[in-house]
Amino acid sequence: MAEEKTIKDSFPGAFTRLDLLFFACLVYLLPELTVYPVGREYILTIAGLAVVYLIFRQIPIRLITGLLYLLPVSVVAQTVYSYNHFEYPWQTLSDITGIFNNTGIFGGFVAMGFVATTGLLISAKRPVTRITLGLLLIPVTIQLIYSHSRAAWVAVVCGMLILLLPIFSKLTKSKLVFIIPILIIAGIVFSIKLYHFKKDSADGRLLIWTVSWNMIKEKPITGYGIGGFKRNYLLKQGEYFKNHPDSRFADLADDVAYPYNEFMKTWIEHGIIGLLFACGIIILIFSNTASPPVLRAVLAALIGFSFFSYPFEIIAFQVLGIFCPAGIASAQKPVVIAGLTRNPIKLTALCLIITFSGFILLAVCNYYADLKKWNRIIRFYSPKNSQQAIEGLQALYPAFKHNDKFVFIYGKILSDAGRFSEALPLLESAKNMFPRTQALIVLGEAYEKTDAYAKALEAWETASYIKPSLFKPHYDMAMLYFKLKNYEQAKQKANEILNKKIKIDNPEIDQMKRDDPKEKIQTQQSVEKRRFVAWRTISSSKQS
Repeated sequence: MAEEKTIKDSFPGAFTRLDLLFFACLVYLLPELTVYPVGREYILTIAGLAVVYLIFRQIPIRLITGLLYLLPVSVVAQTVYSYNHFEYPWQTLSDITGIFNNTGIFGGFVAMGFVATTGLLISAKRPVTRITLGLLLIPVTIQLIYSHSRAAWVAVVCGMLILLLPIFSKLTKSKLVFIIPILIIAGIVFSIKLYHFKKDSADGRLLIWTVSWNMIKEKPITGYGIGGFKRNYLLKQGEYFKNHPDSRFADLADDVAYPYNEFMKTWIEHGIIGLLFACGIIILIFSNTASPPVLRAVLAALIGFSFFSYPFEIIAFQVLGIFCPAGIASAQKPVVIAGLTRNPIKLTALCLIITFSGFILLAVCNYYADLKKWNRIIRFYSPKNSQQAIEGLQALYPAFKHNDKFVFIYGKILSDAGRFSEALPLLESAKNMFPRTQALIVLGEAYEKTDAYAKALEAWETASYIKPSLFKPHYDMAMLYFKLKNYEQAKQKANEILNKKIKIDNPEIDQMKRDDPKEKIQTQQSVEKRRFVAWRTISSSKQS
């Protein structure tokens, strides 16, 4: 036993199956990093998480478990802080977002805190520790209820199942025969209740998963590469509504950046091999019961949450998703001894890790410095100082040229300043990285200003299919048809606007319905232009 402990404590000289599989995942990602356009944010995230894993792998398992106490403390601290900084008198605990700017995501974080607190409470031996954890569990539970996050409750169920497995394993077969059907029925009722709790939101996810599955069927082996979901999903959603114009999902469509299922995203971007890597890691984690149950329970909660949300897009969940496997790996038996157990060699390896960590930390600091400059430019931007803003964004462009938000904002400011020839390449690049409707609408406007009318119509038509509830693309197309004297097409678009169901009413839509075309028609003298009075009357009369 003493010899085994020495080997296990000799990391980085000893590696478990989990260590080797994580390393294989990194190797698998390397070709994609050279093939696909990858932003600095992605590279820093991967490198930073690798550093986090290396650091936590060298921390004793008892300390790893002890760090989980910070999870419920963080939940309570964020809840109290947000509650004391409400801006409006009608805000309640349901409006608390913590550091995530989203109540549902914060609900998922609270779920992790609930599972961690419960797991620590079960294993706690000292009365003082139990009392403290019990007191922490009260505000965590209250916030979990008020979060109204369905994915968070799924996370709680997954985590609690892991914690209760030792109890189930001790039950007799007769008791299991009685309990299992009850659990299945309860699971079905639970799923139905969750679906109807926010039915439109659930149907919106069904739309996303339907389109995402179509993407998987097109490239099941290789996937679309890093960032492939954002580059392709909205265009596929547009194709879906073009082929299904009467779909019940039409009013629920939005500019989707995540598939709300991390496993589906892994398959879409990294193919079946990437998905198998993810499944292999999960199997290795839960097949070894030597690690503390609370670590596996928190990780199970995170996995359950990831089936219905996008936690791995957020740094807090990314760190949590690395922290738990690192602790679990440190409790597993090593399978490879690399011969680095001698003190000089081991010290050299540790120095390399520290150097690499310092390099990554410096790169992260530089990135956030550039990010602050970008935010400062946007915060103080106005049409009067557009030239100053353009110069600042131009200086930052090499650092953020793969960031779709930055490129779009840069192109939009150039377009607003009338510099369309400079704006078009940027707007096209932003559209290619993430073809959201706003980017397509602005791109169409820039095309129109440069007399590229066919491209403008194509951009607006694509936007109208991606998000069928939008009025703006149809309005822009109608105005351009009118400008081109194509009155039949203009009339058709006018009819579509007047008969279109309003998803969210606002003054802009009313303005579109009564805007310039009617006044323009009244000032025209030709018979053909007077026919465009159909904008308001939807007249079906023939040409006079």
